[in-house]
Amino acid sequence: MVSAGPAEQARESSSDDPSLSTLAKRATSITVRRLAQTRRELTAAAARLFIERGYEATTVADIAAAAGISPRTFFRYFAAKEEVVNDALGECIALFSATLDERPSDEPLLESLRAAGNVTLAKTLEKGVMELFAVMRPTPPLRAQWLALCNAYTEQIADSLGRRLGATKDPMVADLAAGALVGMVANVLDHVSEMSNEQLAHILEESFGYFVNGFGSRA
Repeated sequence: MVSAGPAEQARESSSDDPSLSTLAKRATSITVRRLAQTRRELTAAAARLFIERGYEATTVADIAAAAGISPRTFFRYFAAKEEVVNDALGECIALFSATLDERPSDEPLLESLRAAGNVTLAKTLEKGVMELFAVMRPTPPLRAQWLALCNAYTEQIADSLGRRLGATKDPMVADLAAGALVGMVANVLDHVSEMSNEQLAHILEESFGYFVNGFGSRA
């Protein structure tokens, strides 16, 4: 009979002792939370510095120092400084997509869009996010990241729209509708720093109306 090796013995010991398994899971959970917290701190630091100093004047070393880590550690989380704000920018379009998908399937499309738009706009108007969009617009690297994020969620939104439009058998219809909708929302958010909250809410709601009902005489 072949005796178990050290690795097998460790696994057997862990499976035999529930407390060891619990400790291992707890340690993993703590590590995951720490990694997520550091990532959030990097995103917040980058957003603040981009707003205060501008994108070009902010270095990776600046962002890392503001978050209390080394530049080397920074690259364990992000490949380049333009990627640091992906979480902040992407959360807006992700929130729109998730909220739309969660609305009742029998709810009129316009009402679902308004609900998703209101939730998204409220998030965008939070302190820091609105200012970040103002920095993003004239900064090609950040704008490229934003557009890539929008494109990434287009397929998910197409699935939601396809079910509501009865276009599941013709995915091209849902794809075209999702592309138009994401482009519209992205353009509204592009101008978030130029208008009052009331103006933005009005334009977003009016845009959803055009999306659902067509442009009519304005076409």
